Amino acid sequence: MVCAVPERAADSALARSAHTRAHRRPHRRPRFAALSYPAKVGAAPSHGDDGFLTRAEAWALIGCQPLAQLSNQALLPSLGAMRADLDLSYAELGLVVAAFGVARLCVDLPAGSLGSRWNPRSVLIIALAASAMGSFGGVLASNGWQMALIRFVIGIGSSVAQAMILAWIVGGSGRLARGRVLARSEALFSVSGLFIPALGGLLAGPLGWRVAFVLGALAATAGLLAIALGTRPSSAARAVGLSSSSGSSGETVTGDGWLDLRSGGSVLLVAYLATFIVFFCRNGMLNAVVPVLGVDRFKFQPFEIGLLFSVLNAIGIGAVLFGGRAADRFGRHRTLLPALALHALAQTLLIAVQNPVTYLAVGLFQGVACFVNPLPTIVMGDALAPRLRPRGIAVYRAVCDVAVLCAPASMGLALQAGGFTAAELLNFGTSAVILTAVALLYIRRSSDSGRA
Repeated sequence: MVCAVPERAADSALARSAHTRAHRRPHRRPRFAALSYPAKVGAAPSHGDDGFLTRAEAWALIGCQPLAQLSNQALLPSLGAMRADLDLSYAELGLVVAAFGVARLCVDLPAGSLGSRWNPRSVLIIALAASAMGSFGGVLASNGWQMALIRFVIGIGSSVAQAMILAWIVGGSGRLARGRVLARSEALFSVSGLFIPALGGLLAGPLGWRVAFVLGALAATAGLLAIALGTRPSSAARAVGLSSSSGSSGETVTGDGWLDLRSGGSVLLVAYLATFIVFFCRNGMLNAVVPVLGVDRFKFQPFEIGLLFSVLNAIGIGAVLFGGRAADRFGRHRTLLPALALHALAQTLLIAVQNPVTYLAVGLFQGVACFVNPLPTIVMGDALAPRLRPRGIAVYRAVCDVAVLCAPASMGLALQAGGFTAAELLNFGTSAVILTAVALLYIRRSSDSGRA
């Protein structure tokens, strides 16, 4: 006689069998995968690398990314009008322009310590308030020294704000969505770079150049309200590994030291090398040499160069979004090396530019190479424990600013010494060296994982 097994009992037996097989199956960790590092004794408890940002918080942070420095973008078309109105010499104008970048470079590393010791939400609100007050001061400035001081304050606010936003996004979005969220953040920042200068120039005609600072003050204030009303202190505290009580109360917490970044190992080094080459090529060859090449060698008009860069940036925004999604889908480390190879290929093709057709084709291909842009930040977030990410992001931003400052100068020296060929070879050589170093680090990491 066959006894019928009740349906619930059968389902339970099948579930237990599947659970047993899952535990017997050996767990295989992906090669070159990010490790989870234990917290130090006495440190705040480390939270799991899962996503806990709400949709409203994620979009508030993404939207605030360009707001702290919006006045800097809006002022670009009106620098000539500002110089004439304030009767500035060219040296004074250079001082005013440089003050913003110098402030960012000076504050990048200290911003990492702020994010490790205090709640990033509180620091971000203060930074946005400083940017708003600095922009309001730009409306009242009456000479070059005052304007340089105002832009220095705005640069400090911008640097601290972006460091806090990055630390919050990287820690709060989790491994499964980090690529998409960071890609959207960078894409929105790029979109703002397309229309904010145009808006500033359009309004400067009837309202004067100081309208750029009015826009900056309004934008920073809007960002401050979005963070204050649309985010939680506990979310920011968890993003950097602080306890909710210390994060919400504003209590100072002793964080891990700078030397603890060594725990990121070769993964973190790869992220920084990739960051340097992305910003070096973008701000050196692409933004400085390519426009001059089009005018001097192929006699393109400024309008045609501007149209090329508009289309290039539109392609680049799409490539950035696709890069973030591909990183989440296929793995950050599997995606980074091919993306760097694509980027190096784009730099190599610049050597082959011989006529207007190849100039346009290779120029547009630079937008496709923007696929790599969000990947270094994602890899850096995977390499570090939450408590170390603010300092890791501070070093990342310092690497960015060093590349931004040295790229135009090095390209200018190369152009002066050997013309466009020398600049193209310098750009290609730098890309090839970085790609080779990253590939060797990948091979070393894979061999170490295999022995382990």
